[in-house]
Amino acid sequence: MRVLIAEDELIERKAMRKFIEDNFSDIVVVGEAANGRNAIEQAQILQPDVIFMDIKMPGIDGLEAIERIHANDPSIKFIMISAYDSFAYAKKAMRFGIKDYILKPGKKEEVAKALLRAKKDIDAEKQREKERLQSELWQKEKFVEAIMQYPIASEAYALQKQLFPDMRCGFFFVFMPEVNEDVKRIATSIKKHVVHPSALMKREELVIVFVAATTAFKNDAILTLARQLYLDTGSRMYIGAGYPYASLKQLPSSYQEAYTACFQLKNAGKRPYGFLQKHHPAESVDNVIAAICHNLEKGNGHQAVVLFRNKQHLFRRQDQEDLYIRVKHLLDSRHIILPNRSLSSLTSRRDWEWFLDVCAMKINEANQSKRYVSQIKTYLSEHYDQDVTLEDAARSVDLSPNYFSHLFKKEFGETFIDYLTKLRLNKARELIQKNRYSLKEISSMIGYKDPNYFSRVFKKYYGESPRQFQKGILKK
Repeated sequence: MRVLIAEDELIERKAMRKFIEDNFSDIVVVGEAANGRNAIEQAQILQPDVIFMDIKMPGIDGLEAIERIHANDPSIKFIMISAYDSFAYAKKAMRFGIKDYILKPGKKEEVAKALLRAKKDIDAEKQREKERLQSELWQKEKFVEAIMQYPIASEAYALQKQLFPDMRCGFFFVFMPEVNEDVKRIATSIKKHVVHPSALMKREELVIVFVAATTAFKNDAILTLARQLYLDTGSRMYIGAGYPYASLKQLPSSYQEAYTACFQLKNAGKRPYGFLQKHHPAESVDNVIAAICHNLEKGNGHQAVVLFRNKQHLFRRQDQEDLYIRVKHLLDSRHIILPNRSLSSLTSRRDWEWFLDVCAMKINEANQSKRYVSQIKTYLSEHYDQDVTLEDAARSVDLSPNYFSHLFKKEFGETFIDYLTKLRLNKARELIQKNRYSLKEISSMIGYKDPNYFSRVFKKYYGESPRQFQKGILKK
């Protein structure tokens, strides 16, 4: 919490500062003011959370200073200090939300209580604001997700009135940054260059931005904005732009245009930002196929199905064959068995949607298994030196012990105990080779409380005891 002390008496000011700094580690005195005018200036520059304000000061008095500061920043809390027990002052001050009134000379206990009450109020307000912003963020994401696909959910209309009541048209940008750290740069750049209300969402490696423009927007203005965003981020990325639409029903088209344009730009490798190029139908289908496969690769079956559904009219028989071959190659590269459907059996839109959805589920299962494997390896590398059990490891990835045991054997090709033992013993060999610790210390360092048991296990795996292994190293 940041505190400003406005008091015309130097000794009183310094005494209060010392008391606060000596007794409150989480409260910082950011400045001092010797009169009302100085307090007004300091409040604007230092932006304190709380101001101790003396009432009687030369020139602008405390009450006038409070009134001016409050008009500029209503969030600042005031604790009044006065040598006079005046109800009139207190009553007037109540208009600005002042709750504490300390009589000079203020007792340390009173000052401490006033500070703690102010801090409690500020913390509560910050928590409420945090919850409000989080709620608004969720509502915006809900709205954007609703207008990204056909048909638009009915709740989108109510959310638009609530979140973007002045929207005259809307359009999308889809960013494909090279690294995740660029997301922060994109968010900062959006705040800097997009003066209209907007919403930003992260989806896998893509960043989706919706702009709810409060004025009519032309294509060249969107292209200029895309260029500004690209230059400002200072990173290599692709920015697909969607065309502006005044009707809520048409906004999914803007997203599909921005999404497909993003992949089109990447495949072409010539321009980093721009609209979807529609004058090459074959190229457009290639980009749609690339986008469908990209979504399948991420396990996002719903988006793959939506893309196919919206662009199906572009697909010739040859394009369907290309899509089928690319999907098969995608599954083969992950050692996933293709769903039991031949290309000739995919004769309707529903057939294709079922096929793409099942492929996405299979890839998603494989991706999830890889994530589990990575998490399990990390957990064991950090806890192998402890009395870790299969149940402990299963709990670390929120799986049941039975399913964890089955998954572990499938992914690692050995049991949990065998893997853990091998991990511990490999670490033991490394420690023995360093020749810094006794065998008893090493036994404890790798998770074995009994050195004799450690010796038996080591010999079983390596055909010699730790002592023999150690002697062999020392002879070299």
